[in-house]
Amino acid sequence: MNKYFWLSMPESDLENKYDSLKDDVINDTDLKGLLNIETKDNLLKVVKAFQKILKYQSDEKFFKSEKHKFAFLILKHQGNIFDEELGIKKKHYIDKNAAKEWKTRFQKIFHPDKNIGDSSLDYDEVMQKINKIYNRMVGKA
Repeated sequence: MNKYFWLSMPESDLENKYDSLKDDVINDTDLKGLLNIETKDNLLKVVKAFQKILKYQSDEKFFKSEKHKFAFLILKHQGNIFDEELGIKKKHYIDKNAAKEWKTRFQKIFHPDKNIGDSSLDYDEVMQKINKIYNRMVGKA
C-alpha cells in the first residue's frame, strides 16, 4: 500500500481497521517512539490532525494569503457553496446576532478604508458580496 493511504480513509474504516492501521500511521509519520496510539480515538485524532495539515498546505498553494482565499470564497459564494469554508453555519440563518457577528468579522478584514494602498483586491466588490450574503442570512435577499 502507498504511504499515507490512511489519510483518505473514511472514519468508519479507520475504526474497523484500527489494529493494522495504528502501526502504519506510526511508521508512515516516522514518529515511532514519540507517538503512541493506544485507542481508536487516539488513531482518529492523529489522522484528523494530519488531514488538517494536508488541507492547510494544499490551500496555501493556490492563494497569496488567507485574505485572498477568503475574498475568492466570498466573491464566488452562491447558495450554500463555500458556507463551511467561510464559517457560515445554520445558526447564522436563525440568529441575526450571529449573522451580524459574521458580517462584522469580514468587514474588519475587507473594508476599503482599512486597505488603502492595497490594489490586489476590489474591496468594494468584496464588501458588496459580504452584505449580500448577510442579507440572505437574515432573510432580506
